[in-house]
Amino acid sequence: MDRKTIIVRFQDKESHQIFLEPEGRNVPELYVQGFSTGLPERLQLPLLRTLPGLENCSMLRPAYAVEYDFLPAYQCCRTLMTKKIDGLFFSGQINGTTGYEEAAAQGIISGINAARHSDGKPLIVLERESSYIGTLIDDLVTKDLREPYRVLTSRSEHRLLLRSDNADSRLTPLGREIGLIDDRRWKIYKDKQARISEEKNRLKTVRISGGDLAADITLLSGQPVKDSSTLESLLKKPHIQYKILDKHDFGSKLLSRMEKECVEIDIKYEGFILRQQNQLQQMVHQQHRPLPEDLDYHSITTLSLEAREKLSKVRPQTIGQASRVGGVNPADITALLIILETNRRKAQEERKHEIIACLGR
Repeated sequence: MDRKTIIVRFQDKESHQIFLEPEGRNVPELYVQGFSTGLPERLQLPLLRTLPGLENCSMLRPAYAVEYDFLPAYQCCRTLMTKKIDGLFFSGQINGTTGYEEAAAQGIISGINAARHSDGKPLIVLERESSYIGTLIDDLVTKDLREPYRVLTSRSEHRLLLRSDNADSRLTPLGREIGLIDDRRWKIYKDKQARISEEKNRLKTVRISGGDLAADITLLSGQPVKDSSTLESLLKKPHIQYKILDKHDFGSKLLSRMEKECVEIDIKYEGFILRQQNQLQQMVHQQHRPLPEDLDYHSITTLSLEAREKLSKVRPQTIGQASRVGGVNPADITALLIILETNRRKAQEERKHEIIACLGR
C-alpha cells in the first residue's frame, strides 16, 4: 500500500508509524519501513527529508511500485486447484498476494496437492484454525480482495491457538499422514510431545511449602505463595518463568529450552487458550444468528475501517452473511459476536429489572 493510498484510506488517523531498519551491521544504509511509495523520483527525497532526523539524508535508491496481473483467487478451491480446470493449481502473486512467505505458503500446498492429484489421492485442506496458511488460503478463495494480500496475525481470529511454539503439534501429524514426515522425524516429534506431557503432569503433582523458591516467587510476582502450592500454580503467577524452577533445582533436566517454553506457555495461558477453543466451537453455531437492522457499524470501533464501510453498505441480515462480505475478516466477525452478546445480556438485565419493578408495585 503506497503513501497516497494510506493518506486516502486512513485520513482519520493522526499518525503513521515508520521504522528505520539497518540494512546490515557494517553498512550505513537504512531501509525506511512503512514509507512505501510509487511517487516520481524527484519527489521522494524532499518527502523523506520531512521526517524528523532525516533532514539531511541521502537517497541511494528510489522506491518503486510494481504492477502485475492476477487471477481472482476465488476461482480456486481451498486446495488451490482452479475450479474450471481440473489439475491446474495456482500459488503466489497470480493469486493476488505479495511477499515471500505468502508465496511459499501457497506453493507448498499447491505442490502437495498437485502431487496427490496426479497420484489419484484425496487433496488436503488446511482449516483456518489449524494454521496461518489455512487462514491465508481461506481469505484468498472466499473474498473479493482489491489489494495485494499479506498474511498478518490480525487476519486470524484464532491467534492464541496459532503460535510458533505449537506449530509442530498442529501440523506434524498431518505431515505424517500424507507421507511428508519420515520415521526419524516422527520419533523426534513423538518423544518431544511425551516429554512435554510428562513435565506438565509432574508440575501438577509436585508441591512446595515455604523455602527459597517460594520467597523468590513472592518477590518477583508480588503475590504470596500458599503452603502446599503446586509448581504449576507458581508458573501461572505474573512475571514467573520456567527458568526460576531451574534456578532452585525444581526444573527438569530432560527438557530443552524450547520444550520448557512450550510447557510454560501451555500452563500460563491455559485459561485463555481454553476460552478461545470454546469460542471456536461456538462459531459453528453462530452462522444463523440475526443482526439488528439498525446496528450502527460506524460506531463499532473494534471493527476494521473497511469492515465498517462494507457492512454499512451491504447491511447483512445474519452473522453468516456478514462473514462472506468482501473486506470483512474473521476478527471483525468475532467483534460483532461480542457486540451481540453484550446487547443480549444488557437486554436480559433490563427485562429482569422490569419484572422486579412490576412485582414491587
